[in-house]
Amino acid sequence: MYQTPLIMGHEISGEIAELGENISYWKKGDKVVALNVALEIGQVAGMGIFQDGGFAEYVKVNQNNVFPPPESLSNRDAVLIETFANAIRGITLSNIGNNEKIIIIGAGSIGLSFLNTLITEKNPEYIIVIEPHEFLRERAKEIGATEVFPPKVVKVKKFMKSHGKSTFIFDCAGNENTIKMAMDLIKKGGTILLEGIHKGSIDFPIFTINSKEICFKGCMGHDKEDILGAIKLFEDNKVNPSHFITDVIPLDKIQTGFERFLKPGERDFVKILVEI
Repeated sequence: MYQTPLIMGHEISGEIAELGENISYWKKGDKVVALNVALEIGQVAGMGIFQDGGFAEYVKVNQNNVFPPPESLSNRDAVLIETFANAIRGITLSNIGNNEKIIIIGAGSIGLSFLNTLITEKNPEYIIVIEPHEFLRERAKEIGATEVFPPKVVKVKKFMKSHGKSTFIFDCAGNENTIKMAMDLIKKGGTILLEGIHKGSIDFPIFTINSKEICFKGCMGHDKEDILGAIKLFEDNKVNPSHFITDVIPLDKIQTGFERFLKPGERDFVKILVEI
């Protein structure tokens, strides 16, 4: 599935340094963001995943896959546009309406972008976040979560006993435990949107889909319309980038950045950017 050797790095923003032939819309120096996980017919193409990406001084991008961020947005903050494009796509696929009872599982940058977008666009009756790391739970509160919980089903069920069962669950972790948790917590007839990616097989209680009449949907990547939807969120000042960008490191410190994800114990960051 993956090609090696490969230059990693997606969620790219920067400035155009050179132009190919017969390109008239763009000019050198234009600030752009790149569409990196493009959904094509029958396949997924993504820079930094399936082809060389952004952990380099220069990256080659098709002219159809770059977009102008809002003028007021810095290159640093424009990186978040792709993050939010994932949330736009997942929320669209879920067919969620307004005033729903929502659970988000996982409060990394993707889970928090779902939280931010659902609050601003769907006015939920409640929206709770399940996350093992206290730092990320506190960040979810800052963004506007109704309540946050560690992954203890008993505490979540106690909340739902008073406030009603969840009608939509967005699983932004995507492992065996979280999928089973979502199926346990969802209301009969509810929808689970799987945003987190799990490569491999799991022990799956498939009869629960029948008995609870669950709508179970998958989601991966985003397309041009999702990027445009994310850009509008930033144009409308519906995102506070400081909630998401924790640190910026130079390229020569990238190994240290990766190792922070592997350290045991409490996580103390959301998103680490690499500046080149």
